[in-house]
Amino acid sequence: MRSSLLGALLPLVPLSAAAPAEPVKVPRHATVVTRQTLLSNYTFIIAGGGIAGLTLADRLTEDPSVTVLVIEAGPLDAGQDGILVPGAYAPWYYFWPGLNTVPQTGLNNRTISAITAQVVGGGSTINAMVYLRGDADDYNAWGALGNSGWSWANMLPYFKKAETFTPPSAALAAAGNISWDDSVRGHSGPVQFSYPNYFYPGSANWWNAANEVGLPPVNDPQSGSKQGVFWIPSALDASTMTRNHARRNHYDRVKDSRPNYHLLTSNVVGKVLFNGKNASGVCYLSTTSTSTACSSNVYATKEVILAAGGFGTPKILQLSGIGRKKLLQKFGIPLVTDLPGVGQNLQDQPTLSVPYTFTNNVVPNYGSLLTNATYNAEQHARYDAGQSSAYTLVSSLSSNIGVLSLQKATSSYRQIIKAAALRDPALSLPADVDETVLAGYTAQRTAILKQFANNDVGVGTVHWSTADSALVYHLKPLSRGTVTINSTNPLENPLIDFRTGTDPADVAVYTALFRKNRALFAAPSMQALGPTEAAPFGAQLTTDEQIYAVMRDQINPSNAHQCCTAAMMPLELGGVVSSEQKVYNVRRLRVADISAWPFQLSGAPMATVYAAAERLADLIKKEYCLAGAC
Repeated sequence: MRSSLLGALLPLVPLSAAAPAEPVKVPRHATVVTRQTLLSNYTFIIAGGGIAGLTLADRLTEDPSVTVLVIEAGPLDAGQDGILVPGAYAPWYYFWPGLNTVPQTGLNNRTISAITAQVVGGGSTINAMVYLRGDADDYNAWGALGNSGWSWANMLPYFKKAETFTPPSAALAAAGNISWDDSVRGHSGPVQFSYPNYFYPGSANWWNAANEVGLPPVNDPQSGSKQGVFWIPSALDASTMTRNHARRNHYDRVKDSRPNYHLLTSNVVGKVLFNGKNASGVCYLSTTSTSTACSSNVYATKEVILAAGGFGTPKILQLSGIGRKKLLQKFGIPLVTDLPGVGQNLQDQPTLSVPYTFTNNVVPNYGSLLTNATYNAEQHARYDAGQSSAYTLVSSLSSNIGVLSLQKATSSYRQIIKAAALRDPALSLPADVDETVLAGYTAQRTAILKQFANNDVGVGTVHWSTADSALVYHLKPLSRGTVTINSTNPLENPLIDFRTGTDPADVAVYTALFRKNRALFAAPSMQALGPTEAAPFGAQLTTDEQIYAVMRDQINPSNAHQCCTAAMMPLELGGVVSSEQKVYNVRRLRVADISAWPFQLSGAPMATVYAAAERLADLIKKEYCLAGAC
């Protein structure tokens, strides 16, 4: 699964005035600081303690001359089983409170909860642990939009640097059809990933049925192409079979040796402070504050880096005076720079659950954990004893998944592409969109339609829990939404409009994915289990129009993979940051998180956020000659 925020108009303090008269002594270890104990100046301030923020803080504090402050809206997690034990998965402990969409016009005007994390480690602490890269063409296409250094060849070393892969036992690999290419996997990075040590027997039926409908086994989904079926790589520490989240791999791992790494929890960054066009620090306040404005400032001698996620980062920018002039004037926010792309281009990966009943399902299955107390207790005991167990699987998930190119999803892919190419791109954006944002979306749309024709790029995902539901994900929507402030209160959530299903191509692609999932359940290996598609779906839905009429009431617009709201594209294409993730028209301010992506990947975002932060850390080190980088 795969992260809101302003301050009072306090006087801006010049950098020279903010520096302490004497060096401040810092403690021997990385420190969770309070408002009373943090320093007045840091080399870098990072707004957001999720994957991107903690990875950067870890890598930058490798240089002992650097001090880094991470300000995170959430607390440190309490190590609950629901967080650390895959089979006890309970992510709601750390959901950001009160996040809801505006009525979704493409989904029968439903208002839907929007999920993002409020905890140290961000989404890595509460997501479903899926550790997948995008397809090679995703990064190549980002690069082709004017972003040098973002090709698959550029990114692969950073994927490998980020991670340590622990292979499964030879016996499990043979029994479960698990394969991988060791040359594309990392073996010495902080992020631990592996595979569950157990699979439900019915997953073999699903695997075979996927093969029967044209989804072949994938040798390694991390190799840049993953169209077919494969075991789900998981952010799992193989030594303990527990979640390996960013707090563990980029804070706990180094905290005893990093006195220059400070973490302020349960506080939000309200806005970036500026000295002219130079970002000089941030204003922040407690998440429990009753104030409607920031109350405290802290300063950065080199850079402020935003890593507050697809919702939080554009909100901070807008509250800081960076965004569309018309919006900022509405709230009386002094304009620092007019960047109309801020908060535009919102994307996610919509999800759909399809219910089933079975007359002959294989047991045990995921449902057995919920209905058979003896089986549940046995599996929990096995997990506690370090043996193979269903508790190593994330609750509600099975062990394998299928990714489909549009060609694999439907024989009508050419018609879908042709219709989408003939559509005026302006019709897929809000009516008052800035012309530069429209130009950028037009360029994105062209790139994505090329991906629709590319059999090596996934547009959707199918999965079966082995119990009573299947999941269908749309990875590459053409609909675009917005994130905009609703007041100058730093603790008020923004207005979120995914605009899901407002582009007809998305309707056609999602219907094709639904039909492919239906074909999979009709294949011989699944028919042996006696599945029946249940209400509100069912065999009575035969036309695309009938199917999507039901889907409009069932689709969740978000898989908590919200991205792209401070897009990395040229300024004339509505971009907000450069290929080095520097915010345009100001200095000493970057965006490090998923909001900088131009468009969605074929896959879950976590692995790419880790790798992109590794890349950015190297760029920053080189620019400032840190840790021997120059």
